[in-house]
Amino acid sequence: MHPILRCFALAALALGAASCGPNPEFIVVRELAGEAWYRDSMLVFEVPVTDTAATYRVEVDVRHAGDYAYRNLYVGRDVLNARGTVYHDTAEFQLASPEGQWLGDGIAGLKTVTLAYRSEGLRFPKAETYRFRMQHLMRDEPLQGIHSVALKLYRTEPQDGQD
Repeated sequence: MHPILRCFALAALALGAASCGPNPEFIVVRELAGEAWYRDSMLVFEVPVTDTAATYRVEVDVRHAGDYAYRNLYVGRDVLNARGTVYHDTAEFQLASPEGQWLGDGIAGLKTVTLAYRSEGLRFPKAETYRFRMQHLMRDEPLQGIHSVALKLYRTEPQDGQD
């Protein structure tokens, strides 16, 4: 495939990524039927990990309608392996500035914002499949205006002085 076409295809796959940088090691998109996310609808991303020495940057792409009612999105999220929960927390994803301007990019009424899953990279202790789960914690039921959520993992280069 021509490099320019590959760049456009990769950008579309990454839900409107602004530039063609390194390819993710893993990407899965979960679309929400009718842009309605029910609180009991846990989004699950199964990530097979084989390299336990690598550190991964994890990003979440949230694609939402231009008329989404809030500036933010609260989610409960966790990472599980075969033995149980490895990581669990609650996060607030900012979708708009305090002035109400949407963050991210988009056309045709949809906006996509790319957010860090955590500020630091993740390392996985065992080679196995890890399950990333996300659930919305907003008061609306269902939460209207969320089109899709994508999970992306990028292998990061070790910093100088690190292995």
